[in-house]
Amino acid sequence: MKTLTLIFTFSIIVAFSHAAPTLVTLPQPDQMNQSSTLISHTLQQINETRLISSMCKYLITIKTSCNSPAYTTDQISLLFGDDLGSKLYVKRLDDPGAFKRCTTVSFDVMGECTSQICELYLFRKGRDGWKPETVVVYDYNYPPVIFNYNVCLTKGRGIGYNYCGQGSNQISSIPKIKACSLN
Repeated sequence: MKTLTLIFTFSIIVAFSHAAPTLVTLPQPDQMNQSSTLISHTLQQINETRLISSMCKYLITIKTSCNSPAYTTDQISLLFGDDLGSKLYVKRLDDPGAFKRCTTVSFDVMGECTSQICELYLFRKGRDGWKPETVVVYDYNYPPVIFNYNVCLTKGRGIGYNYCGQGSNQISSIPKIKACSLN
């Protein structure tokens, strides 16, 4: 029993010796001004870095329809752009078999910085066929933009949407795209 008490006491001492003290203080009014100045300065540096490097990171998520073939080995490419004419072309998004029926895959894309994305085209090259359901472009400076497809992509031709110049940052209605056969 003495041994058990000794081990328990030692465990408590070890636990408290690793604990870090926490001190919570409320900011004083002059500290809040310094904090907002620091935040403002940091945001300015980020914007200047963005202008200098002109490279931005985009996240593209693509959901494949449940009516698509089980998987595709086709080459999938995309082109997206903004209202100012900036365009980014991603030659190949696919790893063989990456686009499987009823799945969502994500890709990080580095490219020229754009304003709000307003157009996107998908391209397919191969013979398996593929039916994307939705494509979402996450630009870390703007809200995500969703492009609904749910149609087969024709071989060798781009299919997509161009909402540039409509004076709205949000896509309100999506026109119907003519469906295609899988090949």
